[in-house]
Amino acid sequence: LTRHSSLVLLQPPQSKALYGNMNLEMDIKANIEKHGWQFQFVFDEKGVNPDFSYTIGFEETFGHPEIMIFGLKRETMHTVLGDLAHDIKNGRIFKPNIKTSDVISGEFEVLFRPLKDECYPEYAGIAFRYYDKPFRLLVMFWPDKNNVLPTEKNCELTVQNEALEIV
Repeated sequence: LTRHSSLVLLQPPQSKALYGNMNLEMDIKANIEKHGWQFQFVFDEKGVNPDFSYTIGFEETFGHPEIMIFGLKRETMHTVLGDLAHDIKNGRIFKPNIKTSDVISGEFEVLFRPLKDECYPEYAGIAFRYYDKPFRLLVMFWPDKNNVLPTEKNCELTVQNEALEIV
């Protein structure tokens, strides 16, 4: 990928040591200790591919899979993931391949699908390096204005097409 994380290149050096002048692992650990998770934003500086975000810490803090979202504004993804963190902290479990309501506003449903194993290093590279062991990650799909998910026929959205290829 030629995308960048909001903190470092998505394809970090082989060493788990310092990333430039910042010890990323310590920053992630501090955020997880303080908030229970870290928001990881990934963007394409050329603007060709849609932005996406994912959590780091849900697995460690809550015993719940990490969650990834594609194609929304950075602030919106942060808010949605923050709301999910709150729900998970209070005992809610999001399961794969089941339409789920009460995640985003209105009567809209979302769907979670597991990330393909071979996609972890490329799409969740920072979490992959942080955990340095197997962890679970679900990609959340959100619907169009007619409540049609990208996994269904006649969905009017295309910003999540890349996500469809990695689940």
